[in-house]
Amino acid sequence: MSEEPKPQPGSTAQREVRVRGERHPRVTLLRHGEPDWTPDGQSVPDPGLTPYGHAQARAAAARLAREGVDALYVSSYRRSQETAAPLARAVGVEPHTVPDLREVGVNVDGLSQEDVDRYFVEASQRPLSDHWQGWPDAEPFRDFHARVTTALEGVLARHGLVPERNAEHGFTEWRLEGPPVHIVLVAHGGTNAVALAHLLDLPPVPWEWLRFESELCSYSIAHARPLGPTGHVWSLQDFGEVDHLVNAGLRER
Repeated sequence: MSEEPKPQPGSTAQREVRVRGERHPRVTLLRHGEPDWTPDGQSVPDPGLTPYGHAQARAAAARLAREGVDALYVSSYRRSQETAAPLARAVGVEPHTVPDLREVGVNVDGLSQEDVDRYFVEASQRPLSDHWQGWPDAEPFRDFHARVTTALEGVLARHGLVPERNAEHGFTEWRLEGPPVHIVLVAHGGTNAVALAHLLDLPPVPWEWLRFESELCSYSIAHARPLGPTGHVWSLQDFGEVDHLVNAGLRER
């Protein structure tokens, strides 16, 4: 089998590789591994990972550790904590728990998996305007969006990344007040989708988890790129990455 051609010195491809490899503030959004939702046949509110989910977490840790991690923030839910644990060990970084990075609140405790599936299918078929209220009898979407974006901005502010919103022109730029760092957030499909849309300066919709739908234990990467006299904007560099799972034999390509 012939080898793939490599970028030639001085080529456009090589210049792009060099630019992408420069040190920028980076946020990696990692979704948790497979949860054991119904360990005794009924849904539980805060499940841990299945053995398969633990294997996914180890594969993600091995891959992300190669990039170097400066700070690690984790949802308070068990499935995120257990996903973050092997990464924390691999990079020697103490994980910080941020409760407001937890998934949108839904009460399906004690239901069978069949009933849980029916709940979400029926709720998804409501008129689109109703989705602003969140899932039935659960956390309203606007409340969920507010707590996640507030938590995200609080995390980034700890590392010198502060948003400045221009109301006149309708965009946000970020001021960098420290050295560039690589921050990993280990959370959930909905949480990470809201966070990513917020970084990309997109107006929210109450189905963010569909707009940026991610697989279990996949990750997405955003860089803060300099733009304008002093500001930065977020650039989506990778979305829904699963090569680490494929290489570990945990997913077919």
